Amino acid sequence: MTDDTPVFWSAPYQKEICAKIVEVNETELRFDRALFYPGGGGQPHDLGTMSYQEYTLPIIEVYTIEGEIWHKIDKKETIDFQVDEDVKLELNWNRRYNLMRSHTAQHLLSYYIREMHECETIKANFDEGKIEIETSKKLNLNDVIRVLEESNHRLEENADVISIIVNQEAFQEEYKRKIRGKTSDEKKVRMIQLGDFDLVCCGGTHVNKMAEVRGIFLETVKNRVIKLYTGGKGINYTNRQRANLHALEEITEKKDSKLIELVNNKLKENKNLEEGNILLLKLLFQKIHTWSEKIQNYSVILLDIPTLDRITVQAALKEVREKIFVAIIGKNAILYLISTNERIKANEVIDKIKEKTRAKGGGNEGFAQMSVKDIEEPLQLVREVISSL
Repeated sequence: MTDDTPVFWSAPYQKEICAKIVEVNETELRFDRALFYPGGGGQPHDLGTMSYQEYTLPIIEVYTIEGEIWHKIDKKETIDFQVDEDVKLELNWNRRYNLMRSHTAQHLLSYYIREMHECETIKANFDEGKIEIETSKKLNLNDVIRVLEESNHRLEENADVISIIVNQEAFQEEYKRKIRGKTSDEKKVRMIQLGDFDLVCCGGTHVNKMAEVRGIFLETVKNRVIKLYTGGKGINYTNRQRANLHALEEITEKKDSKLIELVNNKLKENKNLEEGNILLLKLLFQKIHTWSEKIQNYSVILLDIPTLDRITVQAALKEVREKIFVAIIGKNAILYLISTNERIKANEVIDKIKEKTRAKGGGNEGFAQMSVKDIEEPLQLVREVISSL
């Protein structure tokens, strides 16, 4: 191992080191030894502290510029940093270790996603105990569950996680053909090997043994994005979800597949109800002009229908006849404004109501909305605004 190998590669479990300042740029410092990972490949940079003279200062950002690792110091005091001065660097170890677990888990997941479903990992991001993976194609829930089952089984086997560092010549001769994913053209190539089954080029930090990940747990699968937890954070999340499900089972007196069947039936009922609401609203809009009142020669209709939501209203919009302005207070006290009269614009009415109430809302000339939860008599306010036009 050469002397210029960063400590975060050669000794990822080392929490602190002594180093020397080699370059200073105000509150940005460069050291002769690299304890802090500068971020990359979806893994955030390390955080920690620097002890300098009598001061202990937070290191709040670590990054690479032209191959050199720089550290941004949170310096509130007036301190004159000097080149060649000794410092003590100390990691926020809990953060580092949790990121090591997450990164190692992502390698394992990406391996099985490829092996089981011929699907590549396009992008991966990590946080402490959290992983987000974007895949090259959409995987369904059962696909992801099978990946998790295989991955967690591998964790129990507790295989070694091996760091391999070679020069480019050795990489080309011995390793390039074995790599999963992208290869490297760097002079010094760093690889991570899981047991005897997976090898990737990677510059991040990882645990030494796979069982240290302490389990991988699913949060959500949506489109091509899979969100997961690891370790204690995953265990706590799973227990909370189980508690919620147990409470739901007690309320419905249904369990397992019976509960799923009940929920699916309710969703179908809601969909049918929503379709029925849209049909009724379309019929209403077709005849609504007969109920209009005249305000400043505008035909205006003011309605309070608390079961209507945005989807229902927008689905029926095209049924509103020309030269009509409609104001509806719908579900959750949302005011919807619909205008087919080019002389009175929905968004301009919303803007004038916002001036009077400081409520939030917006839209365009034909359709706008805003919350009127804390506004008294909002339909009367609409009437007053139109009267002032």
